[in-house]
Amino acid sequence: MSLLRKKLVSVKTLKPAYSLGKGDWLELERIEFKDDRNIQRSWERCIRKKSQTSKIDAVDIHAIILTPEPELLLSHAALCRPAIECYCIEFPSGLVDANDDDPITSAQRELKEETGYTVPKEKITLVNSPLPYEPGLTDSCCYVVKTVIDAKDILSSSVIPEPEADEWSLQTLSLPLKGLLEYLLELEKSNEGQLMIDSRVYSLASGLAYSSEFYK
Repeated sequence: MSLLRKKLVSVKTLKPAYSLGKGDWLELERIEFKDDRNIQRSWERCIRKKSQTSKIDAVDIHAIILTPEPELLLSHAALCRPAIECYCIEFPSGLVDANDDDPITSAQRELKEETGYTVPKEKITLVNSPLPYEPGLTDSCCYVVKTVIDAKDILSSSVIPEPEADEWSLQTLSLPLKGLLEYLLELEKSNEGQLMIDSRVYSLASGLAYSSEFYK
């Protein structure tokens, strides 16, 4: 059953994209397409330069820690993001390497590097549906993976993040799922304009808040 009022039409580029400029990692290009009235239009988008042809660039990791109350693990809690000229609170995430067996392999590696937690692959669930990051700006998509970590099964001394050199600012923290939005907003406020909340983290926190408010 479709809830959409208008039928979706195929949106495909009409000819090879025209490059507007390249950097070391990203490229800006213009594409041509036709809308549902057969009118030709153009769009500018940013793409990631990569060797593989997969639509999926990265994995985002939703990791819940039982401590014993459930907490959300956030590895990019104070990661410096030069593009926004401040730090950002984000989910653990990372690029899918060309030689990775599957996205779960990527998630397992990134979780260890960014948080220090080693999670068996069989305890990681893949949401096998591409999710666009910023569809008005880029074609970049990710997969989401989910895992639950029971803190009593983990030796705290073994939880040692292994960040890469360009992740020098990375900090890991976990915040209670109950009241998550309030914790995030207070954390942002206390850092006086130096810290922002990633929209995906904010959306999850807002969803939990709405659920608590309307489905008591």
